[in-house]
Amino acid sequence: MYYQPKPFGIVLRNARMDKKLTQAELAEILDISLSYLKDLERFRNNPSYEVFEKVMHYFNLSADLVIYPRRNQEDSTYLKIERLLTQCDERQLYVILATAEALLSVREEKTVEKEYNGNYSIL
Repeated sequence: MYYQPKPFGIVLRNARMDKKLTQAELAEILDISLSYLKDLERFRNNPSYEVFEKVMHYFNLSADLVIYPRRNQEDSTYLKIERLLTQCDERQLYVILATAEALLSVREEKTVEKEYNGNYSIL
């Protein structure tokens, strides 16, 4: 697997700063040298698979953030939801799914009603 150093460095730095950790604290948590961590954040080095996995696991992040960096990059709400979903059990996921489907159903009903009242229909 090939890693892009820039997206990984951005994801790493943002995740570290979100948790309000210093570089030294994170280097200790990940059991890597401070200089290696700095190189990762400055896009000077690619992470080993082990370090990549530790970072994704520790911060509860999806590898998609690095592999597909442009997908939903600006949508912080989407990213927060995605992170929280990984912490849910099967029952909680079912409740979330049912809630999302109900919300979308209500939105579709309002769209159809608006279009009907406006004398035009969906084809």
